Amino acid sequence: MTMNSCPPKLRGDLTKWLFEIHTGVYVGQVNAKVREMLWSRVCQNIKDGQAVMVYSFANEQHLEFRTHNTAWKIRDFDGIKLMMRPQSAEQTGEALQKGFSDASKRLIAGRRRKKTVNTGCEWVFLDIETDGLDFEKSKVIEIAAIVADETKIKSSWSTLVKQDQALPAKIAELTHITDEMLDSGVEIRCALKQLSDIVKGRVVICFNKSFDITFLEREFRKNHLEIPFGKVIDALVLARKRVADIDNYKLGSLAEYFAVPCKQHRALSDCETLYRVFLKLNEI
Repeated sequence: MTMNSCPPKLRGDLTKWLFEIHTGVYVGQVNAKVREMLWSRVCQNIKDGQAVMVYSFANEQHLEFRTHNTAWKIRDFDGIKLMMRPQSAEQTGEALQKGFSDASKRLIAGRRRKKTVNTGCEWVFLDIETDGLDFEKSKVIEIAAIVADETKIKSSWSTLVKQDQALPAKIAELTHITDEMLDSGVEIRCALKQLSDIVKGRVVICFNKSFDITFLEREFRKNHLEIPFGKVIDALVLARKRVADIDNYKLGSLAEYFAVPCKQHRALSDCETLYRVFLKLNEI
């Protein structure tokens, strides 16, 4: 993590968890929860200062990065995150215009036509709930999937997964899942077999592929089961390419943007919301 104009109080918070190896440069190894808490604290307290955070992540680039108050902007290019460096009008010799050039618009439209999922086929919309964000320690507590095409939902399935330890209070509050509910769930191996039967031979659509699919593939490996996923489409990547005028790309925000009903935070209801948001994205 790097920053400038760091207030002394914030610097003290960061050095509890990270080493300051140079002025404004902090490094260390923390779990995802601590990392998110530190970044939140930075954004709240740095005032007019600037901050950049880079960390390892289970995606194609093996990293993620975030910026706060910087002129450099994160841009998604065909699923790869890049940094857009600002260019002044003095450098170009003319005032910069917002938006894409006509040539870029034609190129983007051509890519979208190629990459839009074929209609007339069945998709599986997949979502999971976990008891945390740590890929190594957290566990899957709920899995849901719906089979649908462009006209309707054809079938739905969800199951809770038994746990051998109490659910964290924050997760219980967020999902409304209780330990008693999980006691009546199924073993993870049984849940994975059921999911495999639904997924095989179908295109899977999820939201934030690097989270859901990473968790599930780890569970399939741990239980010595064949990973059933073929083609997986990340609706989050699709949204970042096709929707520009939105504050953030959370599923709930996209649902509000498209005027799609969004129910409580559970795996099956999130699948239904994802399905309706995906249909809207496919129209753009």
